Amino acid sequence: MEFSLLNAVIDGLGAGIMGLKNIALIVLPLMVVIELAKDSGVMQWVTGKFQSLAALLQISKESLLPLVVGLIAGIAFGSGVLINATREGYLSKKDRYVVAVFLNLCHSVFEDTLLLVAVGASLPWLLGSRLVLATVVAMLVTRLFPKHSLDTQSQPVELS
Repeated sequence: MEFSLLNAVIDGLGAGIMGLKNIALIVLPLMVVIELAKDSGVMQWVTGKFQSLAALLQISKESLLPLVVGLIAGIAFGSGVLINATREGYLSKKDRYVVAVFLNLCHSVFEDTLLLVAVGASLPWLLGSRLVLATVVAMLVTRLFPKHSLDTQSQPVELS
């Protein structure tokens, strides 16, 4: 089989389209579930359980939704919800930054943690260390950055 640029481009486009299809099959139902959970009050109940974490990190209650989604479903879904909340103007720059830092260190806690436990890691140590590290670093970010650089409230953003 001979290599040709046209075949490579066609294969790449095909793989890209299949990847987009797979993402859409996951993301669209997830966004519908999140909207239904918001409308039914389930999301308010779940995020209410994380109010003490919001107070500790000095972030708004509106930033708990992307934080909870990222913790449970992973960083890609959490960042998608974070982008949506930013577009709607619900989050300050500080909220966005602290949630992003936290989720970079501690995301998809069920999937990642259970995967590593399956190969012999200690569940309490692994989960505890991830949560403590993410909380401490996010608290440091909140306290070390100049107040005026992170506290501006966001206006609805048009992302192109």
